[in-house]
Amino acid sequence: MESFKPLQNMLEASNFSLTPSVMKRIQENFRSFMIPKGRVLVDLGQVSPSLYFIQKGVMRTYYLRGAEDITSLLVSDGDVVCIAESFFLQKLSREVLETLEDTTVYSISYDVYRRLIEEDVQMAGLAVKLLEQHLVNFTDKVKVFKYLSVEQRIEYYINHPSSVFRRVPDHYIATYLGTTGATFSRCLKAIGPERYKQVH
Repeated sequence: MESFKPLQNMLEASNFSLTPSVMKRIQENFRSFMIPKGRVLVDLGQVSPSLYFIQKGVMRTYYLRGAEDITSLLVSDGDVVCIAESFFLQKLSREVLETLEDTTVYSISYDVYRRLIEEDVQMAGLAVKLLEQHLVNFTDKVKVFKYLSVEQRIEYYINHPSSVFRRVPDHYIATYLGTTGATFSRCLKAIGPERYKQVH
């Protein structure tokens, strides 16, 4: 595990440091592998078994509303993801987690995660940082939905550093932002290509 980018990014952003011995334990307990595009990692009614640190790739979580699937989360390079309620409480999932690109991850199972945070105070501190970041991200999303119009949400999202605009189908982003594919397309035309960043 030469370059654990997602963890490194999180530690740098939070000014949180780990001792060499704890980093060694992380290296010994996280598995690194590539998951092909289109793979369902957690399905409806399953218990989320692992926490994933994304090295490179894109995943989404979604739930069903009638016959329509609604994207609830889009994550990519450097992010951490799981079905939070299902993973942390070991409950049956009401959402699906899937890959939208070939995705390289580091993963840790729930049992190993729980053992590490119970045995080591630094690992427990790292777990708190994960939960804090999740809460901050959730709060930011609530603010976007509460205070911005659909057009403003779209412009905010496609210009945000974590945006996966152009990496995934537009209709996934549309449902994530609480709108339809047609409205998303219309707003993009209104925004104009000169007003948003081109993602290559």
